[in-house]
Amino acid sequence: MAGQYYYNPNFNEQQSEYMRRQIERDNIAKKQKSELKKISSWLGGAIILYLVLQVIVSFAMAKITTASGQTLYDIYQTSASFSYAVNILFISILSVAAPFGLVALINRKKYRTPIVPTKSLKFSEAVIWICFGMGVCVIANAATSYLVAFLKTVGITLTQGEVANPTSVLDCVLDIVGIAIVPAICEEFAMRCCSLGLLKNYGKAFGVVAVSVVFGLLHGNVIQFIFAFLVGLVLAYVTIKTDSIIPAMCIHALNNGMSAVSDTVNFAAGKEINITVALFAFWLIVGIVAAIYLGVKHQLTIPKDDGTCVLTTGEKISSFLFPGMIVPFLLLIIMTAQTVKIG
Repeated sequence: MAGQYYYNPNFNEQQSEYMRRQIERDNIAKKQKSELKKISSWLGGAIILYLVLQVIVSFAMAKITTASGQTLYDIYQTSASFSYAVNILFISILSVAAPFGLVALINRKKYRTPIVPTKSLKFSEAVIWICFGMGVCVIANAATSYLVAFLKTVGITLTQGEVANPTSVLDCVLDIVGIAIVPAICEEFAMRCCSLGLLKNYGKAFGVVAVSVVFGLLHGNVIQFIFAFLVGLVLAYVTIKTDSIIPAMCIHALNNGMSAVSDTVNFAAGKEINITVALFAFWLIVGIVAAIYLGVKHQLTIPKDDGTCVLTTGEKISSFLFPGMIVPFLLLIIMTAQTVKIG
């Protein structure tokens, strides 16, 4: 009969099972949100320590005077060798690798995979991923340059510290080591090993984006944040895809190395030679070829997660940003304000 009610003896059991699963999910989610907040706070603390250590080193150099009457900070601004040596020791090693290495040490039991991913890759496979990454870096460089140019048209200029150009062979060697090699090793260890290894527990795609935010926050102002974030995306993505840190280190070194190569060529030629455009064009072309190849081979999708994280995207974002990333973002705004010239 129409409208007749039929008793379903399984209804209460089904409802009870649904409620049980929902309670279980909520308990797991609560625990995972708490863990992610703690990890975010540790990473945020490492960012703050990175910035504080730089301030301390700069202050110390400004207070220490040599026999000639110059401060160490004066020498830092005028001597290429000294500035590169300081950057290697006090920025890359002391301020980047050490704090994030400490975070990894404290949270070592939370890693589900080796902290340093070292899966063996075929040489040709590594080259393809490196070319792909460099192509993305060139695009990110161009996008950031256009943004800077646009801001200038509306009267906003971002200033940054200048480093002396190489004036000797030793300067050129330290330039390459201090700009390309050491930062690539230290920053990739800090970001794509120590940080990504923790964040990817909450989803590989989330880990790629979140660690790129951390990478961007290390770079001092909004424009550099945008560039570092974009580059960080491809570095983390390639690390996830290859399960090896080697391609990301190579991409990082080659991207930074374009500046060092330009400095070295200018020193060798004794005049200003703009080879950056040629380098950009080369990497853009090989990057496009690599992207097409990877696309044809269906290699561009992010691997599936293991399903252990039950958090929604919104829960992941809120747990990551609050409260761990609040102070680093505030510092980014303050530091940007100090480098902005209007008019």
